[in-house]
Amino acid sequence: MTLKNKVRLSLAIFLTLSVFMIVSLIYPLFKDIKENAAELSLKKQDSLYLDAKLENIEEFQRGHKETKANLEKGESLFVNSEAPVDFIGFLEDTSEDSNVSIKISPSEPTKKIGDPWYSIIFQVNAISSFPDLLRFIEKMEVGPYLAQIENINITRLTLENLRSQELQAYSVGDARASFSIKAFAN
Repeated sequence: MTLKNKVRLSLAIFLTLSVFMIVSLIYPLFKDIKENAAELSLKKQDSLYLDAKLENIEEFQRGHKETKANLEKGESLFVNSEAPVDFIGFLEDTSEDSNVSIKISPSEPTKKIGDPWYSIIFQVNAISSFPDLLRFIEKMEVGPYLAQIENINITRLTLENLRSQELQAYSVGDARASFSIKAFAN
């Protein structure tokens, strides 16, 4: 063998060993890197998915708090059907603020056809000056309860009316009102 052939043979062996080394050492490293990159991509997607879920849960909790508050407000619009003390107190306070004398008679809760809820009818008899009576009615309409005024009858007091003991504190021109308040109950 000549020197030239020895060099070629050595070079061929060196190249073969180099290729074998690259294939056996470097290729598995690249394969591991590729697998780790794919796994990292999956974990990143999982992380983004969990972040979105967490954000949805937080948004639901905020919405739940708002809904709960609105439901509580909605519940406060209704008169307690078993003991309408708060509503009667509201009527008395409103009449006192408006300088109106009232008498209240509640009925039993009923549910009429076409009404979405049970209701209690309060028969109210009121006496005061006409402007005070209007102020009282206006305050009731914008009050914190789901109620409406029905069957209103307003008459002016006359000299003949003032002769009764009950009406001596009033004067001619004051008004007497009789009306029903339909308050929705729970």
